[in-house]
Amino acid sequence: MHGQLESPTPEKVKAACERFDRDNEAAEHALAELFRQYPQNTDLRHVLLKVVAVNALYHTCIYALDTVARHIHSHGAEVDAAFAAGSPHIVDKIAKVKVQGKTHNFFAFATKYASWHQPEKFPIYDSRVDSYLWSLQQQKPFAPAFMHPHLWDYPKFHTIAVAFRDTYGLSAFTFKEIDKFLYLQGEPRVSTVPDEPLPGVGAFDFFPAQEPA
Repeated sequence: MHGQLESPTPEKVKAACERFDRDNEAAEHALAELFRQYPQNTDLRHVLLKVVAVNALYHTCIYALDTVARHIHSHGAEVDAAFAAGSPHIVDKIAKVKVQGKTHNFFAFATKYASWHQPEKFPIYDSRVDSYLWSLQQQKPFAPAFMHPHLWDYPKFHTIAVAFRDTYGLSAFTFKEIDKFLYLQGEPRVSTVPDEPLPGVGAFDFFPAQEPA
């Protein structure tokens, strides 16, 4: 991300929410209705429907949908309890899925799945959010000891999101509302994330193992 970033304000977040909702009205309403109808994760059919919907409408490009759904369902009671409590540690557990003997980390998907269950408790990570928060931190630090790889560890990412919200006086907004602002502020193309899906399971739901050079 290039150029000087403007400081976030409540007015800018409200404007971003209005724009995002106009541009994504059908998809947002469809997901909201689905998650209201099936809030729990103890029925595999319902989990699969939610996984498919988030993957399709939020473009996370996970191909092993049935495997991911079964993984979430196998921890269904724990997932539901953690969602209710707002426990950030559950996101990393949802994200790490073994497919054909290899553990994949569907991090962006997991944050979105958690957010749709509890939008007031779970901020969303994606490449645009990454780009904006890291650029803002470099321009004017708002979170102490914030290193780029912390964005890829959900409890640390959650702490960073809270610091961002508090520093800029955005406590009146849910994480879901703040995500709409971050999404629109972030660049559409970020060098750390491939422009096109790569071969493999969920290749586009990618984050580096360490901060890229």
